Amino acid sequence: MSLINRFHSMGLRTKLMLLLLIITILPLGLLGMFSYRKASTEIQIKAYEIILENLSQVNHSLTDFVQDIEQLSMYIYSNEEIQEILSNSSRSVAEKYEDEQTVNGILKSFLGFKSWDIELYVIGVNGERYFTGDFLPPAYRDYQPNWGLFRKTKIAGGGPAWDTHYSLKKIEDYGAVLSSGRLLKSIKTGETLGYFIVDIKESALADKYQKAHQYPGGEVYLLDANGYVISSSPSKQQVGTRLNKSYMDEVLSGTKGYFSAVDEGSDKMIIYDSSDSSGFKMVSVVPIGALTKESHSIRNLTIFIVISCILISYCIAYLLSDYMTRPLRKLRLLMNEVEKGRMDVTFPSKYNDEVGHLGRSFNTMLRQINRLIHEGYEKQIQVQEAEIKAIQAQFTPHFLYNALDSINWMARINGIDAISKVALSLGNLLRFSIRRGNPVIPIREDIKQIRNYLTIVQLRYRDKINIELDIDEEILDFYTPKLLLQPLVENAVGHGLEMKDGEGKLLIWAGVVDGNVQFIVEDDGVGMTGDKLAKLWEHEEESAQSAKTRIGLHNLKKRLELHFGPVYQLDVESEAGKGTKVTIRIPCIADPKEVERVV
Repeated sequence: MSLINRFHSMGLRTKLMLLLLIITILPLGLLGMFSYRKASTEIQIKAYEIILENLSQVNHSLTDFVQDIEQLSMYIYSNEEIQEILSNSSRSVAEKYEDEQTVNGILKSFLGFKSWDIELYVIGVNGERYFTGDFLPPAYRDYQPNWGLFRKTKIAGGGPAWDTHYSLKKIEDYGAVLSSGRLLKSIKTGETLGYFIVDIKESALADKYQKAHQYPGGEVYLLDANGYVISSSPSKQQVGTRLNKSYMDEVLSGTKGYFSAVDEGSDKMIIYDSSDSSGFKMVSVVPIGALTKESHSIRNLTIFIVISCILISYCIAYLLSDYMTRPLRKLRLLMNEVEKGRMDVTFPSKYNDEVGHLGRSFNTMLRQINRLIHEGYEKQIQVQEAEIKAIQAQFTPHFLYNALDSINWMARINGIDAISKVALSLGNLLRFSIRRGNPVIPIREDIKQIRNYLTIVQLRYRDKINIELDIDEEILDFYTPKLLLQPLVENAVGHGLEMKDGEGKLLIWAGVVDGNVQFIVEDDGVGMTGDKLAKLWEHEEESAQSAKTRIGLHNLKKRLELHFGPVYQLDVESEAGKGTKVTIRIPCIADPKEVERVV
């Protein structure tokens, strides 16, 4: 079954609930998804901007640090005592000791004033070496004027020069990652006196950008202008080497900003900032997943709100659908009661909407049906009583029966048997017609009254009418409406045989045919033409309306309809000059109460 068919097969309340939930859930879901994406994007952008701002502050701090180092080297360059010590190449041991104490005092005074993790070196061309550390690196003890930092200071001509330690051999690993040098010249003669070098340890630089490292799995690099790692966090393995990453070209070509890149198989956000004065670059590499974790709380809150709204919407949808369909369900239950036969139900008219109008129409319809049923029932009872009374009214009431009884006794006293016999038969007919009780009687009794009637007919017409009565004993105990055959016999005698010239024959037959009781009343009288036979029922209806006391086929048909409904048969066959045949077929009724069940 398709979804459309399933939807059509659902109840109205379920359909309303689904529609209300769809109308509610779709906007909520779209709004929640849009809000989460928008908030997540804004949070990430804000995080990038905060990291970038931190990098800018770190770079600003490093710039100040570099400027302080350059000012320190400038102070050493212009210090008269250092100028004099480096200019004098022939001194005694005592003088050299005093000079060492003087220079070391000057250098240590700077270290005490600043909380720097650096080492200071004064290297004279006269062979003197002054330094603040525990040992003098071999590269500074036997330096090469045309190598590394010394070459850069010569090129700078007295200006500051910077050099990165690209590799640190274990034997020479004293922790320095960045060095600043200045060529010392005689202020008076311009002669080269030596070099002033500042070795900056990695810890001194790491302290400057520790606050930029805020996200788990992230990395921070301090690079020089060529992309060599001066310092890094948390790993120190790449210090002194060129950072070999796919995003390095964009970092080296730009000044500041952020962009996404794939590094080591995962999505990373690259945030960088450059120093205008030193050319150093601060690079922060943050996993995007670490940034989106901060938006998970918003996602969870959004999901919680959406689910809560869905549950609330479900409750509201259920209540609304139940409220909207309640009167319809009530109306449906009332209709079911009507189908079961209860006609006294009423729909409450407290609703003023379309359902209320429908309910009031239902009440009006039910009242009309009750009225029609009541009127039809009363009319049926009245018609039944009127027709039965009309049939019974064809005979004289009690006083006529009493008179006939008197005639019977007078005829018997005077020995006139024929008059006594007729009076007796007629009296039986009258007694039978005025008897009250069940409208159905055994066929035996009805045949008995037919015999009484035929006795009168034979006395009146004598040999003019030959009567043949053929009754099957099997049907005598079945029941039939009272006076069923008498109108047919009367019509056959009065309208068929009486007007015939010469003798006539009357046949009355009764038996069982196809499980039903069948009566045949046939005569060979004058009969009827085809036109008269076709208008028989119309004629009989008109006769019944004008003469209620006349027994005719129309009254017989009405009585059969009242007792048996459609379960009966009444056929009339007639031909002018040859006679008429009337056939009646009714069910076999063994109990008079079965007449009501048949109807």
